[in-house]
Amino acid sequence: MGTHLCCDSFRSLNGPGSLEEQDSRNLGQTLILLLDYHQDPLTLRSLFDDPGIGSVIVTCSDAPNLGRIASLINQLQHFAREARHDQPLTVGLRQEGALYDFLGLGQTRYPSPLSLAAGHSTESICQVGSAIGKELASIGVNWIFTPTLDLLSDITEPLSASQTFGSNALAATEYAIALIQGLAAEGVSACSNAHPTGAGFEIFRSQQDSEFVDDVKEHSDSPEFLPIASVVARHPRNSMRFGAAIHDFPDPEQSAQSIRFACELILRNKCGYRGPTVSSLAETPEDASVCAKHAPLLTFLSGLDMLRLPEDPEARDASISILKAAMASNVLPISTVSAAAARVAAFKAQFLSWEKELNRPPPELPLTTVPDPLAQRAFRASTTAISSTPSPLLNLAPNAMLALLTPQVHRRHPNSPSDPFEPLGQALSRSFPRTRHVSYNLAEGLTATHLPFLQRAAAVVFVLCNQSSAFIESQDEFVGALRNAMHARDTMPVSQKPRKIVIAAGDPRDLRDAFEGWWAVCCYEFSKGALEAAAEVVLGERQAMGRIPA
Repeated sequence: MGTHLCCDSFRSLNGPGSLEEQDSRNLGQTLILLLDYHQDPLTLRSLFDDPGIGSVIVTCSDAPNLGRIASLINQLQHFAREARHDQPLTVGLRQEGALYDFLGLGQTRYPSPLSLAAGHSTESICQVGSAIGKELASIGVNWIFTPTLDLLSDITEPLSASQTFGSNALAATEYAIALIQGLAAEGVSACSNAHPTGAGFEIFRSQQDSEFVDDVKEHSDSPEFLPIASVVARHPRNSMRFGAAIHDFPDPEQSAQSIRFACELILRNKCGYRGPTVSSLAETPEDASVCAKHAPLLTFLSGLDMLRLPEDPEARDASISILKAAMASNVLPISTVSAAAARVAAFKAQFLSWEKELNRPPPELPLTTVPDPLAQRAFRASTTAISSTPSPLLNLAPNAMLALLTPQVHRRHPNSPSDPFEPLGQALSRSFPRTRHVSYNLAEGLTATHLPFLQRAAAVVFVLCNQSSAFIESQDEFVGALRNAMHARDTMPVSQKPRKIVIAAGDPRDLRDAFEGWWAVCCYEFSKGALEAAAEVVLGERQAMGRIPA
């Protein structure tokens, strides 16, 4: 695991220490165990006895077997019951390398928060929340890590944009609460995400205590903080997850100070928040300022209540021993752990019962076999036309050649389609059989493969999808090269000019510059439902109903 300062600081904590059973159980209720759904749960059964793990996140790196997940969760709940837990386990699901947020467990994928916000309907968002909650509850998942309470701003990473509800504080607040209510109607508790690196918590960048306190007073009434304060006011005992991790700063104490001020000064003292705060669920990197086995202790000392244990079994077991030793030696006061466990218990009491968790009927599989009309309506409501004129494809001859340029994107898991933009190509081909679908790679830029299509096509549909801030510069370069390649055709007579359409299948900020003369549409993501809804607008089959979430 390498040598870290924390290893020297806590060198004396080299044994589990002696704890009363109740103190050990209190510790267990604050711990979150990550469990791959392929893993044999019997190998972890002892952890539900001692220290009495209270929360589990089931992870799946491939397309999950839902029956297996349901059976696994049911088995884990029985382990907890047999170990005489007072309350059931809180169970979350982590799918495809990201927290389960809006990907349907069946064949339905529900819109992202930004897509939902573009539809401007709290009723629709509540209905989507209920639909997601119903799918989750059917396999025993009762805890979901959403919504994100940050606003879309200039500091939002492009990859994170789709998880926000836009830039308008009042609207984002209404949408977040509607989603939480929809989930709660199905017995699923939402763990809202508050990121100290986001606009609402940018105040945590202060280096000095006095400056930090002044900034808290100045910024905690800002519009960026409204979604956080409003959700806390409506649901004061729900859980809230911090996007900040103890390893975010080179100095762990600086990270701890940021988190401590966020919990004590803002959430608890100012907002009256009484629920448990949940640590970042990110794995501690090997080159971080703290080691994986000490990260949970340092996180606890920073003021958080629910801690993610390392995935590595050796580091996980070492972390548990270190936490026990810290409690036995009063490095981690027993009263601190007891208070955290009490907040977890009050949180669980709102929505969990043994009768419900142990008697869930087996899920009816598959969960969905046809596209969900609710998801389809939501995607259609979100598609946004930036241009005010009719689609330029409306009067294009059906035998005209259309060039579709789409980016190569990272595959979510091995069973993902090799090209997620294929549904868009298929939809366009139904009206224009001579559609030529050509992919591009930002790292390679515009190549000789693309030029013949750009020179001959009667219409060009260009799709943008910025997946990482690291690609912003190369995306700008590609857009510039594309414009240059088409410049000569732009000077031709109107009858010979190509029709130009650009679709932002992600961050709407991609359309802010450089697309004068292009007919622009935003569909906010590249899921099948979003792309098919965008195709209907591009083909002129219906008018766009969405608006940029502002």
